Amino acid sequence: MGVEGCGAAVKYLMVFFNFLFFVLGVTVLGFGIYARIKQGDYNAALVIIEAGGSQWENFGSLCIAVGVFIALLGGSGCFGAYKENKGCLIFFSVLVGFIFILEIAAGGLAYHYRGTLNDKLNSNMNSTLANYVLQAKNTSLQNDIFSSWNSAQQDFKCCGIENATADYIGLGGTIPDSCYPNKDPKQTVFPQGCKSKLFDIFSSHWKEWAGGVVGIAIVQLLAIVFSILLIRAIKAQESYTVV
Repeated sequence: MGVEGCGAAVKYLMVFFNFLFFVLGVTVLGFGIYARIKQGDYNAALVIIEAGGSQWENFGSLCIAVGVFIALLGGSGCFGAYKENKGCLIFFSVLVGFIFILEIAAGGLAYHYRGTLNDKLNSNMNSTLANYVLQAKNTSLQNDIFSSWNSAQQDFKCCGIENATADYIGLGGTIPDSCYPNKDPKQTVFPQGCKSKLFDIFSSHWKEWAGGVVGIAIVQLLAIVFSILLIRAIKAQESYTVV
């Protein structure tokens, strides 16, 4: 015999919230696929920010993996709730609770180290720009850093890090053609530095990312609460049946 009364209501609420959890997983999966498709548009920016590193190149793949995991977790929660399987529900609650704690820890660390972001960005961009100026003087050294700075300056219509003249002349170089519209030195150099330009681009999506994270956390918390309530209802029903 299945749970009845309030227990039944909790059961179907559990199914509903786990369905939302499943949908969120599919959404993250879709975002990961989109990020993989659009990754090429931001590769240049990622290279100059990360000093030529590639740690961000797999961001889309990570989102795909996380999305699949969340979707499977939501599906298992739906199954455990519908079948009133205590073992499945306990496993689900513990796993989601663990993920929830990790998310809080990650958020705390991100907030704690937020002040170092600007320093890190300055350090990396100064490093790659110095490499760019060196490679501009010696074509045999040119690699993806050189092409990425050219692409980023053309794509985002920016020049240097903070100030074109100060950045390039200060490093003993000259202002490259990629700092001009259509690479035409006869036109006016792009007035905005690439650091502030990239900040504007990435920060414009911050509210969307934060909203998505908060939405996932709320659904997780509700899923844990309803899972615990359903487990208690199942136990109470089993005790009543035995008696």
